[in-house]
Amino acid sequence: MMDQLKKRVDKTSIAGASNVVGTPLVHYGLTSERTHEGAVDQDNGSVAVLVCHGMGQQVRYETIGALAEAIRTQAQADGGTVAPVEVHLSRESGGFLARAEVNWTDNTLIKHSVHVYEAYWAPLTEGRVSYWDTVKFLFEAAWNGLKFSRPFRSTYFERWMFDGRKTMRIGRATFLGIVCVLLFVAAQVVIIGYVFLELAQQYKDVLSAPLPTVAASGFLRACLRWLAPFFPGHEILLHSGIFGHAWWGALGSLMVWIFLILEALLVRYFIIEYVGDVAAYVSPYKDSKFDEIRHQIQNVGLEVGKVIYGFGTPLPMVPRYRKVIVAGHSLGSVLAYDTLNALINLDNVSGREDRRDVVGRTRALITFGSPLDKTAFIFRMQANNDQDWIREQLAASVQPLIVSYDAYRPPSFDWINIWSRMDIISGELNFYDDPARPFNVAPCVQNKTDPEARFPLLAHVEYWNNKLLRQELYRFVS
Repeated sequence: MMDQLKKRVDKTSIAGASNVVGTPLVHYGLTSERTHEGAVDQDNGSVAVLVCHGMGQQVRYETIGALAEAIRTQAQADGGTVAPVEVHLSRESGGFLARAEVNWTDNTLIKHSVHVYEAYWAPLTEGRVSYWDTVKFLFEAAWNGLKFSRPFRSTYFERWMFDGRKTMRIGRATFLGIVCVLLFVAAQVVIIGYVFLELAQQYKDVLSAPLPTVAASGFLRACLRWLAPFFPGHEILLHSGIFGHAWWGALGSLMVWIFLILEALLVRYFIIEYVGDVAAYVSPYKDSKFDEIRHQIQNVGLEVGKVIYGFGTPLPMVPRYRKVIVAGHSLGSVLAYDTLNALINLDNVSGREDRRDVVGRTRALITFGSPLDKTAFIFRMQANNDQDWIREQLAASVQPLIVSYDAYRPPSFDWINIWSRMDIISGELNFYDDPARPFNVAPCVQNKTDPEARFPLLAHVEYWNNKLLRQELYRFVS
């Protein structure tokens, strides 16, 4: 009797504790909890979004916040009543998994609930890609592109897709574009090399000079004289007539030198932190020392995807998401593509009771600012003989999205690609569809130009705050 009473007390304590965990806006529990609440249909569940961040993005949850806010903004613009964002924390695969929950009631009084998850991989590449690794990667990529393109005329390359070799057209401007980028990169490498060599010599000159002493009269002036090698032309600026011809020339030279230092530091940082991520992830399409990093990044996307779709989870605890949207920005679009393919493959090779209907539940793949076409053309090895074609066929087998339209791109699925002409990283996606099919018509990739992403270079990050991405996201989640 006492044992039964103790069990009842223990159960009551546990239940009471679970009732007070969290707040109205912060929840803790199983991932499957709240996946069927506040949705359009209680039996079908909420909508999930898996977003993959792009290169150089270092802040955890930043991508979840940006995408959740885009959905909220569009829901409000569409006349909906939007509730405050809620967050939910669960434990999966030995770590904590957080999501943002966006809830609103539209103008027809239908409730909507969207759960936003993030595949956060930024720390995996931090400090593991050197400047010279990235420079080598860029020159190898340019060389590969030049080999398969021709000056001022269209050319072609072949790719294994949809059960055969498909001839893909390369535009006539491709060769010139690659040459321009190659020259720009080469110029930056020269500038960076020159600046760092000069700074090293200036540093050596400073160390060889006697240190200023505190007792010396005019200590501040002595310090300035000691640091003078870092400021070429300072003698003229300090001792010649102000605003004279020589003075203006010295000032101009000093300003150019400071500009070169700032540019070298900025470009070097961009090459390591941003392009370095691309090098680490894309290089392993051919054997490279980054193979382990690439697999770690892919596992991040796959593990979060497995949780969303319920792989490895007993059926009663599988999240009840009626549909899932996979999205990726920049390099994250390559990860999003690889993740969705891996999840479909996991479904394909699982036993009947372990399958989770990935194809049927995936509503859309949204890529924006995507370099996927460049990875298909520039960064991958091209087949030259029958042996290579066997390899290409094997490589295609792990990419179901280019294996069969009927099986893996049903009418319930859309692939939307948002890009801008001002964004040199992005572009139309032409190399993931059978060229015999109508361009830009489902089930082919639907390429859409973002008219608001119009500033050179900055266009690559402008998509997040623009109307087109918000509308496409809202269209699929609602």
